[in-house]
Amino acid sequence: MDHTRFRGGRSSRARRHSKYAGLASKRRRDQRGAVAITVAVLLTILLGFGALAIDVGYLFVVRNELQNAADAAALAGAPCIYPRAQCGNTKSTAPDWATAQAQTVQSVSLNKSSNVTLVGYATDVTYGYWDVTGSVKGLQTTMPASPAVGEPAVQVVVTRSGTKNGGGVPSFLAKVLGFQSVPESAVAVAVISDPGNVGTGALFPVAMTKCMYDQYWDSTNGKPKVATATTPPGPGQPNQVAGQPYTFYVTSSYHAGPCEASQWTTFDTTANDVPTVRNLIASGNPNPAAVGSPSGVCSTADNTCTYIQPGTKTTLYSSVNACSAAGTKACEYVLIPIVQDLTTSSYERILAFACVHIDGASGGSAKYIQMEMSNNPDKCQASGAGGIGANYGAYSPARLVE
Repeated sequence: MDHTRFRGGRSSRARRHSKYAGLASKRRRDQRGAVAITVAVLLTILLGFGALAIDVGYLFVVRNELQNAADAAALAGAPCIYPRAQCGNTKSTAPDWATAQAQTVQSVSLNKSSNVTLVGYATDVTYGYWDVTGSVKGLQTTMPASPAVGEPAVQVVVTRSGTKNGGGVPSFLAKVLGFQSVPESAVAVAVISDPGNVGTGALFPVAMTKCMYDQYWDSTNGKPKVATATTPPGPGQPNQVAGQPYTFYVTSSYHAGPCEASQWTTFDTTANDVPTVRNLIASGNPNPAAVGSPSGVCSTADNTCTYIQPGTKTTLYSSVNACSAAGTKACEYVLIPIVQDLTTSSYERILAFACVHIDGASGGSAKYIQMEMSNNPDKCQASGAGGIGANYGAYSPARLVE
């Protein structure tokens, strides 16, 4: 046997085995490198998803905080467009943009974001007119033309970016990806409008004709007409105070013409008795009501109609006097439905909601309520009100439109 050849053969196989082992080892090293790269990529992706879940979630929390602050500030500032005791501007002329802006800015600071008190900026509060019909978009610096219905409004932006309110919203895991912070802001617009609908308990049970209201209401400027002399405005009417809103007697349609009369109304019930009306004097309309069209008698009664009571019901005048400015003042300022006619024992369409100041009332042979028109924002706000109506002195509470 050739041992030399045998040894050489074994050496060749060993070398081949060693070569294959080296290739396998290299493949394993390559595979380990590929796995490491894959793991790194997957970790980056997972980190990205983690950042997305944590940082975006936190961003939504902050966004809600800013939106709540903007909403609250706009709702606080909008009422100050009109002279109000709570705004300290009772001697101002509406629209009082400056006070509304200042109140909005101040109200931002009543809110927090990330447990830090926010700061409002005058440059982030704008004002103007908002078309409540939606035909003209955005806040307008001047009253939009008809058919748009522009109402005074306040817009506020509450932001965390740059130098405002600590800058952008800081990120957590997203910092690894190069995102240190994200700017965020929220916008709110609040408007004060004339009500097209009112809630339960908002109305006093007296309906007045548009004809009568127009005698004492300046529809162009949205305020009561002012007496220019002390002489009565008509036969049987009281003396006036020059420079003050007209005062006038309102009596039953059985005792005066349509432009000098009003009538008891029971809203959505036809109950014809004194206790029902007296209860409505104390509690107001039992269900929501709204303006509608066409004017006149309703062919089908709904919440845009109010029932005109027959009769005078003389004893009710003492109840009105008891709660008027001459009494407890519980009904000193009230909202009443305006109708076209006083067709008794029928449902009349409600055209508008008006605000009046009740000075007093007298029964007996006189049978009148002494009133004056009013647009006092502190007193003429309709509870549960909304929609779009005519400007007859009543106001809806401030509401968000954006």
